[in-house]
Amino acid sequence: MTENYYGPQAYRSDRIPEQKRQVSDPGRSWFNRKFDMRLPWGQTEEVAPYQYMDDYSPKMMRDIESKPTGFENIDFHQRIDQERYRHATPALRTKLLFLLGGLGSPYLMAFIALPMLLVYAVDFSSRPGEMGFLEHLSSFLPFAGYIYAPLIGCWALPNLMFRFFPKWSIKPGKGPKWELNRRTGLVTVYQHSKKGSPEEEQAPFYEFDAYLTNEMIPPGQVVHTLYLVHRYRPILLPIGNLIGKTTGEECFALWDMFQNFMDTSRPLPDIPLWEEFRSKDPITAEHDRQTGRPARYWRDMDDETWKQKESEMMSKVRSLTTPHRPNLMRQHVRYVS
Repeated sequence: MTENYYGPQAYRSDRIPEQKRQVSDPGRSWFNRKFDMRLPWGQTEEVAPYQYMDDYSPKMMRDIESKPTGFENIDFHQRIDQERYRHATPALRTKLLFLLGGLGSPYLMAFIALPMLLVYAVDFSSRPGEMGFLEHLSSFLPFAGYIYAPLIGCWALPNLMFRFFPKWSIKPGKGPKWELNRRTGLVTVYQHSKKGSPEEEQAPFYEFDAYLTNEMIPPGQVVHTLYLVHRYRPILLPIGNLIGKTTGEECFALWDMFQNFMDTSRPLPDIPLWEEFRSKDPITAEHDRQTGRPARYWRDMDDETWKQKESEMMSKVRSLTTPHRPNLMRQHVRYVS
């Protein structure tokens, strides 16, 4: 059954086919070729970015099981199961509401509070005896209001729209953006036009390479993102958008996670995201049968154990040294550089 289930181009880290020589790098600009880092294939760890643990806690998964959202019949074009990771984005209106919500997040307001308190303290101490503490505080409140009123509005508007007008505010986009298919081994990129069906470009997963970008943001912090590029054609997947601009280790974890997902010589990544689909993948089902893994290992986990598992995963991610691994793909292809 296993041999018939997976397609002829399904990726196996122990059976990578010999590939043609790379003679150019059409998928990347001169700047990217100059400054981005190609990450090696192989020797993966069983890791996932923090977001993939934090967003799928056992309590959240149990809530999803027991409380229907009312949007189950809407096709949001995204599919995550034992066969595919198909990524899609919501409609523009929904993205704008999410963006507004981010601008008014409690974390941002708390972050702004500290420098405002420092400004207040410096101003108060520079004018000793001019006015009392409460009087000075009341004179400072309008300034704080000018800062916080727009942020509170950014927080309130999306929450009100999602709660009272969900059918208008929560809309799917035109269709999927890209897909990684474990069963076929193919990567698909979708190009959507205003009319007609989307155009698709496909290639085997093992013909793509992962690259890490570097970007400096104020106040001098370096952040990274990850993207996949086809070796022979101008096909690019910005998979780093799934976790945003973040640390290099988080990007390394994302690359390991997707290699493990696509690798049919091993079971699906053992994280909450894929737990309900494990029995439907032959390799994974056999692994779980032999090891006696409980079908609801994550979903029935208590909060204390979950916190420990989260902490262990974060430690594993922080210790990743991906750039120093040998590149497994060099045994099967000659790169242009």
